[in-house]
Amino acid sequence: MSKDNKVQQEQIQHLNESAEFQNNALREFIEEKTGSPKPEESVHEGTTRLSDDQNRLITQRNMRK
Repeated sequence: MSKDNKVQQEQIQHLNESAEFQNNALREFIEEKTGSPKPEESVHEGTTRLSDDQNRLITQRNMRK
């Protein structure tokens, strides 16, 4: 492996570690301000505002405008 290749790999690794650290810091900050994320629950079809068909029809109508 050439010296340039090794330096490039080290830079990529450093950028990945930095991005991971920033993601974790941001996640902790958001959880601190808003609370822990709630577990996802399934949506009951009877409580939805619009059915998928109705959403599709509205979207198609809006795209024609």
